[in-house]
Amino acid sequence: MAGTTPATVRMDHERMHPWLSRIAGTALLLLGIALVLWRVFGSPQYWEGDMRWLRTGLMLGALGAISLSARLIFPAGKGDAPDEASENADGAATDEGP
Repeated sequence: MAGTTPATVRMDHERMHPWLSRIAGTALLLLGIALVLWRVFGSPQYWEGDMRWLRTGLMLGALGAISLSARLIFPAGKGDAPDEASENADGAATDEGP
């Protein structure tokens, strides 16, 4: 059985179709927003003591879901560099002298 490493997860993500990635990202974004809205407007107000840790965990999980959804909706690629200077290893632009 193959182990799951960050490199294999990244390779699997790069093979995902862009439309499937955007659909999953949109669903995750809506789920995160719905969780935040439920927590703000509809969750029980008597969550005190140990339940506050659950409340905090829900909000952090919603924040993580919204952040991950942005990554899925707008995946970064090799061609996303703004200019050639950022792609160079030394950081100097191609038209600049030493």
